[in-house]
Amino acid sequence: MNSRYRLITPLCVLLGLISMGKALPDDTLSTVIGGIRARYGNAQGLAATYTREAISKTMAMLGETERHDVARGRLYFKPPHFLRLEQASPQEELLLTDGQTLWWYLPLEKEVYQYPTEQLGQELRLLSDILRGLKDTEASFQITLQVRPETNIYHLILKPEPPWQEIDHLEVIVLKGEFAIEQVDIYNNIGGLTRFLLTDWEERDRFGKEFFSFSPPPGVKVLEK
Repeated sequence: MNSRYRLITPLCVLLGLISMGKALPDDTLSTVIGGIRARYGNAQGLAATYTREAISKTMAMLGETERHDVARGRLYFKPPHFLRLEQASPQEELLLTDGQTLWWYLPLEKEVYQYPTEQLGQELRLLSDILRGLKDTEASFQITLQVRPETNIYHLILKPEPPWQEIDHLEVIVLKGEFAIEQVDIYNNIGGLTRFLLTDWEERDRFGKEFFSFSPPPGVKVLEK
């Protein structure tokens, strides 16, 4: 898969679902959502380590464990819409937005892509809502909760209403008791899966003034989209 597509994937397809387990009563769902919002909703800023895996429909059906498209890095977020993804492997890349412009920088290729955020507005708003503790999601999603009794996690399932063109649904996996978001699984409408594993969460009180802005270095080609 082309590396340009891989890094833009976090914003274009941050949704997914594996529908398993037992549905829970609405009061339990409210408790889980409330726990997530208490943990994330008032944070001035967040940082987490991420691993992103792209899994084809065939791999997902077969339960394939070997991943051939894996990226790792660090995610930074400041409400309501500031985002920075620093990909460390398989090669260094940077994606960031201040809510007005989205930059995708490829140092090895000496190129940076510049996007107006309205092109990705729906996905950016969703990512912001997740990182703010699922803020405002009830208005745009049908939300259900499932649990596997043998595990210590909840499976929060969000299905967009009305349906989205490219994305089918989302599953947010949350640790019981702590309400920490550990995983976001994404299914597109052709059965492919994108998975984000999130670890090392920490709150950040402040970021530097230029942390979510970008100025192309000398010699870097700017490609506007």
